[in-house]
Amino acid sequence: MLTADDENSIRLLLARLYDAWARGDGDAYAACFTPKSDYITFNGIHLRGQAENAELHGALFRRILKGTKLSAEIESAELLSSGVALVHTVGSGRKKSYQTYVLVKSDSEWLIRSFQNTRVQPFSVWITRWMQKRAGR
Repeated sequence: MLTADDENSIRLLLARLYDAWARGDGDAYAACFTPKSDYITFNGIHLRGQAENAELHGALFRRILKGTKLSAEIESAELLSSGVALVHTVGSGRKKSYQTYVLVKSDSEWLIRSFQNTRVQPFSVWITRWMQKRAGR
């Protein structure tokens, strides 16, 4: 079970992440991740490590993501083992999305080791559920 201090530290990490995004700071954004992190973007790009993360996000913040903000609510946070936590968030911007984080604790600081962002595709969800119901008959 996560301690209150760990929960607070995780919330602060996500606040730092969101703030770096809002400021358009690719380096500060990537600093929320471990040096050997894995990051899967909503459109399937696999970023490996802080440097690749900083490079891509820095470029995006200068153009297409300039002036954008992140917002998500923690849906669940669970301690998997000593120093490893699983966190799920739900983003509710223009398009709903789900994020999965694997966090690791280094000294007293939590960092993101693995991240996946998935945009909800309403039609795809509907057709998949419809097919599931038909297969269950």
